[in-house]
Amino acid sequence: MSTPARPAIPPLDGSVAVLPGFVDFHDQHNPDREWARLAHDDPDAPYTPVTFREYADATHRVAHAFRPDGTRAQGELVAVLIHCDALLYLAVIPGLVRAGFVPFPMSPKNSAPAIVSMLEKTACHRLISQPALDPLVAAVQADLAQRHHALAVDGLPALERIFPRFGGDTTAAVARFPPPEKPHDKYDIVLYLHSSGSTGFPKPIPQRQCAILQWSSSSVVADARGRGIVWGSHALPTFHTMAIHMQLYAPLVTGYAVGLYAPRAPAAPVVPTPANLLAACRASRVNGIPIVPAIVEAWAQDADTVAYLRTLDALMFAGGPLSETNGDRLVRAGVTLFAVYGGTEYGVYTRVFDVGAHGKTADDWAWMTFPEDRVRVRWDPQGDGTYELQYLTCATHDPAVENLPDVRGYATSDLFVPHPTKPGLWKVAGRKDDVLVLGTGEKVVPLQQEGILTAAPEVAGALMFGRGRTQCGLLVEPRPEHAVDPRDPAALVAFRNRIWPAVEEANRIAPSFARIFKEMIITTDPARPLPRAAKGTIVRPQAVSLYAEDIEKLYTVVEESADAKGVAPPDAWDATTLEAWLAQLAALHATFLRNRIAGALRAHPTAPRVPPSFVYDHPTLRELARALADLAAQGAAEPEDAGAAVQRMLDAYARHLPIPHGGPRPVDEGPTVLLTGSTGNLGAHVLAALLGDTRMRRVYTLNRAAALPVAERQAAAFAARGLPGALLADARLTQLTGDVTAAGFGLPAAQLDAGAEAGGLPAFATGTLEALPGVAELEPLGARHAEAWVRYWRAQGFIE
Repeated sequence: MSTPARPAIPPLDGSVAVLPGFVDFHDQHNPDREWARLAHDDPDAPYTPVTFREYADATHRVAHAFRPDGTRAQGELVAVLIHCDALLYLAVIPGLVRAGFVPFPMSPKNSAPAIVSMLEKTACHRLISQPALDPLVAAVQADLAQRHHALAVDGLPALERIFPRFGGDTTAAVARFPPPEKPHDKYDIVLYLHSSGSTGFPKPIPQRQCAILQWSSSSVVADARGRGIVWGSHALPTFHTMAIHMQLYAPLVTGYAVGLYAPRAPAAPVVPTPANLLAACRASRVNGIPIVPAIVEAWAQDADTVAYLRTLDALMFAGGPLSETNGDRLVRAGVTLFAVYGGTEYGVYTRVFDVGAHGKTADDWAWMTFPEDRVRVRWDPQGDGTYELQYLTCATHDPAVENLPDVRGYATSDLFVPHPTKPGLWKVAGRKDDVLVLGTGEKVVPLQQEGILTAAPEVAGALMFGRGRTQCGLLVEPRPEHAVDPRDPAALVAFRNRIWPAVEEANRIAPSFARIFKEMIITTDPARPLPRAAKGTIVRPQAVSLYAEDIEKLYTVVEESADAKGVAPPDAWDATTLEAWLAQLAALHATFLRNRIAGALRAHPTAPRVPPSFVYDHPTLRELARALADLAAQGAAEPEDAGAAVQRMLDAYARHLPIPHGGPRPVDEGPTVLLTGSTGNLGAHVLAALLGDTRMRRVYTLNRAAALPVAERQAAAFAARGLPGALLADARLTQLTGDVTAAGFGLPAAQLDAGAEAGGLPAFATGTLEALPGVAELEPLGARHAEAWVRYWRAQGFIE
């Protein structure tokens, strides 16, 4: 009998349990269709198909292996700590569910304490393992024994017992394991998964029937149904959430095969590499690949590989950021690239195949959309342009964990930014615990800079640090072929120079306080690789802890850079010679430049003191050289009086202001105030004070446009700072969105005219200033904005 062109697909209405119900559905309706395509080591060899009937039989054999008497376990939890071929692993999970167990797949890369923690938290007393992991299991048992926690250990059945064909037996029959006596409940726990451990010990996360069904309805799985996608999921570790989606659920939901590496048992399974994964995908004839960014970064470097990727219907990455450089390169070459976001606690709900939604184009590959008919999303503003993603529990989405204090739902701790011109598109910006708060109070979100750096061919990993410091630093893990001895200064300097173009590219998109300077780059020790989660991302807290001593030593060196060691003083102390000497140091950050100058000056007999703001007070090389010559000659250099400098700057701008006609317009009914930056920390407090003042006639706020309406952002700003939200209902308040740098402040003519009719003055304008700015730095930031306001109010006749 011929196989139909399209498979029968199981219902997603909850009438059939996903595990093992969807397996049985295909056993009945699609027995001869391919469930998996197994790619062999020989790239020229055809793939080996495994049918849905063979797969269903395998799950029954697993059930019999662990319940040989044919009776069902009553929901007993069993940890699965194995390192085997995906073919066998994917039979074990639904097979255990069929037998009445609740399986808990665990990464064999976890430490013994991490495994002990998860076993204790779930009250799990049974574990399935294999001889290759005996040392790890022994350490777990020893730890648990001290805690009086019993643990029984079962062996993993051999591959040929579960799939007899791979032992040469193609005729072996299997008895059907008895079905459950009662139907499943939507809140039954079917299995456990664990978080990646990116922020500490991995946490056990229960997966209930309703959540598994919802995951099966998510875009990444369900939207592939009508497209005939065969996912090349070979490289995904089966215990991981991404693999549960793309190896286990995807073929069961769509009826189309999944690509896997052919089994090697009893040898260890294939270790994925960019090369063997590419060969396996070609051999399996897949048309979609879900993968982690590190593999994509490697593929993007080879033209032949990119040509193959262009033939796919989808190249989908998740688990971390992909560098903008390589993402753009792939899209320009015609690769259909999608970013996907998800987590064990809440599933994978960003859309794929969403070009056209919310104006999205192929060039928006890093931006994601959320299906409004499936999930309720709340964006919590962080006050710096980023928003925390929060999923609210609803009829179509039950997060596995709920942690919000006000409503049912889950706060992800992941930060996103909205697309500047396409509402509805969002991009990951980092995690709340990734944000570096410098000693100056500035906040650095390092994800985008780190992504650019990891695209460099010499770099395997990059991590910015600097929490509580005044300057960011960078820890780089070189690729093995570019490894350096961090104790070899010459090798470190050479490596810094090799990666400097990538650092400069990263600096171009960063605010000045987040820029990285050569002196602040250190490399990892090959004997201490950066700790990584199962999905390949760097575990930031552990990495910073591992290199805490190296980081501290770096900052000590920076602080000691005021010493003259290594800095030859100029040959003479006249302005011309000093200008040439300073030109050699021009690339240095102001802090380093001041320290180097101070160090060199110690060679001068008078050793004058260099003021902290010396570089800022003299912003050009010529001014700096002249001041330094004066400093050397006289022992001190006096910059222009700050008050005089401000007055000089204001006089320069005032000359261009329009001349008003007539006297100032009277304001008889109390002042009208316009406040900018009212959603910030200081601005929110000022707004509360203004609204609490009964003398105010009207209060206008002007803030930049963003993804959320300004009223919501203002309410969130008040709530975050404990300010009375009732003030925002005051009829005197008008909230506007615009741009103080644009003509007419970016306001519609009607709003601009209304402001003119209201009268009044801007009483306060908030902004962001970098540490120790001089007048030259303040001029474009403050004076030009002030000129715009004064020009407007003078033109309206409010002031002379």
